[in-house]
Amino acid sequence: MTEKDDAVPYSEFLGLPAPFMDYVGLKTYLADNGQRRMVLRLERRHLNAAMNTHGGVILTLLDVAMGSASRLHDPAGRSTVTVEMKTSFLRPGGSEGGYVEASGLVRHATNSLAFCEAELRDEGGELLATASGTFKFIQKIPTASDG
Repeated sequence: MTEKDDAVPYSEFLGLPAPFMDYVGLKTYLADNGQRRMVLRLERRHLNAAMNTHGGVILTLLDVAMGSASRLHDPAGRSTVTVEMKTSFLRPGGSEGGYVEASGLVRHATNSLAFCEAELRDEGGELLATASGTFKFIQKIPTASDG
């Protein structure tokens, strides 16, 4: 696994402002398998006292990976909000200057809900955390490309 040169800021992918994602520094790219991936170059501000990736950063990446997967899965392109999320932290990882990458997928979707899973890996490919979550489809947020 290597950091992708074609990764773009998350707000650019969305086509609308995403202030928290911009603050975090989250970037995204489309993998060869068609899956949207989230990647973050780790800075000191992303680390906990043990100098590993902070749990809040991990939760954010897993949440956004699942939310993005549900958005891309919906033929109407609706946005989603998180209804519930369960996370398992498997091992500490990530260090300043390195990066972590999250990927999400939809296991099942109805007209109103998407049931998703995600995982977070460090730059060496080590699995750091997994998550499952339920996301509710909401009205599509207009973007600049909607005219």
